[in-house]
Amino acid sequence: MTNLWKNLLIGGFLAAFLILLGFFNATKPRILVLHSAGANSSWAQQVDRGMNEALARNRRPLSVERNYLGLDYPAAPRRVEEARAEARRAVARFQPDVLIAVDDEANSLVARDYVGRESPRVLYVSLNRPPADFGYAGAANVSGIAEQLPFAAVRDVVMDLFPGRSPTVAVIGVENESGAAEMTQARAFAWSPLSVDEAALVATAEDWRAFVQRVAEADVLLVLGTHDLPGEGGVTVKAAEINRWTEEQARPLPIGTQVNFVETGGGLSFSPPPDDSGARAIGLALDWLDARDTPGAPPALVSDHFEVAVRPVRLRERGLVLPPIYLEAARENGTLFK
Repeated sequence: MTNLWKNLLIGGFLAAFLILLGFFNATKPRILVLHSAGANSSWAQQVDRGMNEALARNRRPLSVERNYLGLDYPAAPRRVEEARAEARRAVARFQPDVLIAVDDEANSLVARDYVGRESPRVLYVSLNRPPADFGYAGAANVSGIAEQLPFAAVRDVVMDLFPGRSPTVAVIGVENESGAAEMTQARAFAWSPLSVDEAALVATAEDWRAFVQRVAEADVLLVLGTHDLPGEGGVTVKAAEINRWTEEQARPLPIGTQVNFVETGGGLSFSPPPDDSGARAIGLALDWLDARDTPGAPPALVSDHFEVAVRPVRLRERGLVLPPIYLEAARENGTLFK
């Protein structure tokens, strides 16, 4: 009889523990991070790195889950709809308190559908189009971080590299939603005394190469972002290969707007800092989840921060000398490549 009561007591404690554990997990705030890119994207990985660093400093119990649309390259409409449906199922299953939507595609395809609802709260990150384009203006359940590409820094360095001239610029990007938003920013920017003579969004590797060859007389080729692109015969040409080819074959000086441009062989880039965007997104989400003195969503932000990446040998091959301040900025950031 003693053993029976002992076993019942132990069983009762275990049952109570499991019930309390289940209740604890069920009541923890939930954050779902929805990436526009795929899990192997360098950009998405660096955003995640910033988020993880911020989460490591957090002491509040949280449940965090990630979903990747995989739309960082031109995709067929059917593939886009499949990714959208999968993301919606993830939201319905996980029921997040906060949905962090990274880049324009995640906001356009999924996050905007939840505007005006009590749950989830929508936190946009790295948004290149105006938030109002997604119906976010004035929405009580929406906040986030819009992104301003560092074109002023590009303009300044071009004037340093081509002193006493009015350099010409050609602009190329990938034909997807983020690329279109980036191109809109590029066209609207006040480039003077530089002039933008040609600009194009392309959907294939062949079109990319053709544009680069066509703008051979420009001084600078501004690369808004490279992704895997369809090649001839159904072969996918990787972004890294496109970056290397562009650096090696372009007569104008290529300047990227993503760090991975230099990582994979380019000479110079000015990029929004993905890890900083990720860390700030988590900070805003935690601020929103906590009981704060000011009611409602945290104030929306516009980020104009950027980081420099340099591969000096590529610039020397073109007879160009970069002012030391850029090299030191890249060295400090860990983006000075040999």
